[in-house]
Amino acid sequence: MQKTVIENKKKEAPFQLFFLKNDENQNVEVTELEEINFDELKSRLEKGESIFITRKQKQHSELSFMAYSTVKEPWYFVRS
Repeated sequence: MQKTVIENKKKEAPFQLFFLKNDENQNVEVTELEEINFDELKSRLEKGESIFITRKQKQHSELSFMAYSTVKEPWYFVRS
């Protein structure tokens, strides 16, 4: 089964949302946003999608170390 990733990008958006589609191919839609629309999240959950929300990480150079970056717990919304 082939999976497709759909990307919608906005410049300098602090959040990344991954919508895991409830379809035959289990497609994933990736969206970068400045603000989260919780009405849209509710609607997508009602459609059977799963959602993963995280803060977008800034691009680090190859010389930077993981210890210097702040790691925060991501948010999970899963429809059961």
